[in-house]
Amino acid sequence: MKSLFLIFGIWCAAASMASLQPLKAWERAGDEAVQKKDYGAAIQYYSTFLQRDGDNLSVWWKYADCARLFNAFTEAEKGYNKIAKADKSQKRFPLLDYRLGEVKKSQGDYITAVRHFENFLKDTSGPGLDLKEEAQREVAAIRNAQEIASSPAQVEIKHLGKEVNSPFSEFAPVIVGDTMFFSSYRFDKKETRKRPKEKITKVMISAKGGRAREPGRGFPTTDTAHIAHTAFSPDGHYVVFTVCKDINASDIRCELWLTVIDRRNRWLPPVRLPEPVNMPGFTSTQPSIGFDEHYQGPVLWFSSDRPGGKGKLDLWYTPLDTVFFCECNLPIPGKKIGKLPRFAKPMNAEPLNTAENDATPFFHSPTQKVFYSSEGWPGLGGYDIFSAGKSNDLFSEPRNAGVGLNTSYNDLYFFLKKDSKNGYLSSNRPGSYFLDETSRACCNDIFSFKLPKEEEKYIPQLPPIIPEDTTAFTIKSPPEPTPDPDPVPVQVPPTVKEPEVQDFVGLPLYFDNDEPDKRTRRSVTKKQYEETVLTYLEKEEEYRNRFATGLSGERRDAAEILTEDFFENEVRRGYDRLIQLADLLLVRLQKGESFEVLIKGYTSPRAQTDYNLILGKRRISSVKNYFEFFADGALKPYIQSGQLKISETSFGETTARSGISDDLRDERNSVYHPDAARERRVEIVEIRERK
Repeated sequence: MKSLFLIFGIWCAAASMASLQPLKAWERAGDEAVQKKDYGAAIQYYSTFLQRDGDNLSVWWKYADCARLFNAFTEAEKGYNKIAKADKSQKRFPLLDYRLGEVKKSQGDYITAVRHFENFLKDTSGPGLDLKEEAQREVAAIRNAQEIASSPAQVEIKHLGKEVNSPFSEFAPVIVGDTMFFSSYRFDKKETRKRPKEKITKVMISAKGGRAREPGRGFPTTDTAHIAHTAFSPDGHYVVFTVCKDINASDIRCELWLTVIDRRNRWLPPVRLPEPVNMPGFTSTQPSIGFDEHYQGPVLWFSSDRPGGKGKLDLWYTPLDTVFFCECNLPIPGKKIGKLPRFAKPMNAEPLNTAENDATPFFHSPTQKVFYSSEGWPGLGGYDIFSAGKSNDLFSEPRNAGVGLNTSYNDLYFFLKKDSKNGYLSSNRPGSYFLDETSRACCNDIFSFKLPKEEEKYIPQLPPIIPEDTTAFTIKSPPEPTPDPDPVPVQVPPTVKEPEVQDFVGLPLYFDNDEPDKRTRRSVTKKQYEETVLTYLEKEEEYRNRFATGLSGERRDAAEILTEDFFENEVRRGYDRLIQLADLLLVRLQKGESFEVLIKGYTSPRAQTDYNLILGKRRISSVKNYFEFFADGALKPYIQSGQLKISETSFGETTARSGISDDLRDERNSVYHPDAARERRVEIVEIRERK
């Protein structure tokens, strides 16, 4: 299921073994990894075996099969071809032509794929008879693919580059204003002893096409589970997302959650959507919310493998209770959502679904169309994007989106802007970043697209491969929700807990060189930290370019990434968490509690020691100013009364780590190096609750 969740596993390094380990141990390790569906690790184990015994065809078969399941099609083809050359009669491997047909189709080589499938069909006896009918369907599917591919692409596609994408998977793009929300599988999972560390997904944002970063300001996050798939309400006041747990290396199970944005643009504690939206033991994932003219309100679309569908993932939808959400748009600060209403039973979008996976729905409100990706309808290979109109209770027959939007690879998470012309999708097509260039396995990247003026001209309409009635039909309106006698209590997941003041101990807040107030010996400043950090963040490009000066190739890329990570995941994250802390302190102070916040100032070692001690005090002064003027002075009365005390200690450069450059002539290392920049900070070292 993880591949259907569309986060593909990383190319894992094989576990270390002694060099004299028996050869069979590597094969056993690969077999055990297959049992866990950890195909990336299995490939590595089998590869190590084959380096020492390159003529073992049974291990070559295992290697090729795992590579195929891991979407490493070039490696799979290499393995199958090795067997084909050594076993020309194919008596030992009667499925060889079938598998070669699959991997060639996945790479868009339709002519060779058909030849392999037809060769497979020639053998009318022996093993593989159960796949003969499937091979015939594959040939028919490829003929359809060739017909679709015969139309020239009229779509402009652009890879978003390293500002958004990484060697890991990026997917589920959504545009809110000038900001893209998307999901990224680039983060290390905490509390794990595995090496290399397991990866998890978090939501990221890219504002105005800039460098991707975490949203901050309290957006739901955790270091132990996947947080992904943002579906915003039409008014932007709430968002549905997924919390997902790994079942094994390839399978995953997701549930839909909701969080509301309050008056001050803070994310309230999330709640799990109740049954029947979520169903125990089954996945509910990939949400999308759009305004449906038939229901005159927002409708939640999602994909699920629950009973009642046609098989695997199906598309489901349910109207949302707009009254409930309107009441929650403006909550009392600090209050949780008290209950959720009874949701109508989700309806299966039967005319759109097939016996294969139908996933990543997107409802485009301006055109009242459903866009989604399917493995079961005729396409170019893998997941293809389809669209279907919705009018009243009727769906039109799904249409393939055509060449450009679709390839022989996986094309998913279609998102179309309100202009009905520009949008985004996620795909592992050529041009995506890969974890391993040799195997070209993994990963999905985000692409932008621009449609031609008349969308309908390039969308061919083809009959489905599977024998089923796909004509539009009437869907019954959902039953009126009955009153819920037992309110559903708020459920905060164990992985997404509410913050406590002690969570902010050790919080670093970073400063530009000699800021605030350059070249002065004053120990106080009138500037607030917010003012100085926002100016600092605007200099990210300057820092990136200066630190990468004189470097080229991979070394330059590494230097740029180090700088970008520092600004987005340390400087900006520190500022976002400071806002969270101030919010939390205000709520606790209003309840009559008292606190002392102890702050220390640090500097890099470029200037003289006495100057650095004063600079450290000046930085503390700016943070004190921030607390005093936060939220139009909301904390100031508590500071004046002593209920909130800000204590300071400046250590200057005396605590700077060894190896930090103090050479005034070497600005690259003494100013622009991330290690030097980390020394220019204020740190909240202790928060004491006072009696």
